[in-house]
Amino acid sequence: MQIYTSHRKARDKKCAPGNELRCYLRRGWSPAKILVNKWAGVYAYPQQAFNLPRKEYRMFANVQEYYHATSLRDALKKLGKNEQQIPVPVTGAFHLISSKLRAATSLVDISAVGLDYVKLEARKLAIGGTATFQQIVTSKELNGVLNGLLPKAARTYSTKIQRNTTTLQDVLFGYATYFDLLTALLALDTQVKVQGKTKRVVPLQQFFVSDNRAILSNQEIATEFSAKLPGGDVGASLQRVALTDGDAVAILNVVAILKMSGKKCAEARIAVGSGVPAPVRLTQLEQELVGKPLDAALVETVSAKAGELIQTVSDIRGSAQYRKQISGVLVRRAIAEAYQNAKGREL
Repeated sequence: MQIYTSHRKARDKKCAPGNELRCYLRRGWSPAKILVNKWAGVYAYPQQAFNLPRKEYRMFANVQEYYHATSLRDALKKLGKNEQQIPVPVTGAFHLISSKLRAATSLVDISAVGLDYVKLEARKLAIGGTATFQQIVTSKELNGVLNGLLPKAARTYSTKIQRNTTTLQDVLFGYATYFDLLTALLALDTQVKVQGKTKRVVPLQQFFVSDNRAILSNQEIATEFSAKLPGGDVGASLQRVALTDGDAVAILNVVAILKMSGKKCAEARIAVGSGVPAPVRLTQLEQELVGKPLDAALVETVSAKAGELIQTVSDIRGSAQYRKQISGVLVRRAIAEAYQNAKGREL
């Protein structure tokens, strides 16, 4: 497979031909940035550049073409073609879509088709499908609403280098359900605009249900993730437990968003993610909070039921039983902090 790198910089003495990719990695460039480099012209083979055996690149084993789309229409046209090719849309987070790449014969780079935006206008949130996690982290608009919930959730994922190449398109396309950001977006009743041969709007939750689950196909792109943020006395909280403070994948994460009307809870949203097959809303707990004055006793009683409502999994980070045990604690902490952020005082 041929990977496009810089023709201009390949002439640099420090980047002699044949070593371009290795040189850019030393400079801190990600492979995705090299792929979309506007000075395309010189080719480098990844097996040589990374000095790794060919079997390590089995995800690219069948790729014969790399196509840099310049517009959404251009990308969809290329993805829709079926001339003995299996095109796959990519933005840079190859590790998230590795299962899709093994059969791919054509990589369609959609990172420059105009979907890399983060907008917030009159409480209407819109995140483009190819906006990176780091864009969400640094967004001034998002840091100023919901106690910075979305930037906090995006920041928990890995390093800045990884966040600069990771997009919601790749997360949804690769069905990587463990992200804290997905849990936060689920709590906001996010809608996903999907475009392929037809256009459709799908609730984010529909991608995570067991029956009639929505799937993002190779010929489709998640163009936008949109939500209407609640206004008024609103507080939000993200609680997570991980093996280490810097662990990108939590043992379990919980997001709570409360809208208060005086002493009563006018609206509650609670979502759990990571240590479950897919993020899930705890609607039963939400209903038990709405319309009631919140106090420590009520929150303790409601939170204790969390473990009964989720299907946890066992893996190297923790057992299913442990996750059920800590779920109530995290839900209680999330509700308490969301209340404090909304009302300015503790329960």
